[in-house]
Amino acid sequence: MKIYHTLEDFTRLRYGVVTSGTFDGVHLGHQKILQRLREVAEKNQGETVVLTFWPHPRLILKPEDNS
Repeated sequence: MKIYHTLEDFTRLRYGVVTSGTFDGVHLGHQKILQRLREVAEKNQGETVVLTFWPHPRLILKPEDNS
């Protein structure tokens, strides 16, 4: 797994299969999405890319809601 903190550090991919969200890796729905991402990438000889956000967008859009 490669982790990039800025887009400037990201290297170009031949075939990227991309999803975005705030994945915790535990939620069953998130697991299903990530599993499907891997399946599509393997089928097309591509690489998976997960674009996530820090801090959580909720903390930016509604800073008063810290729950």
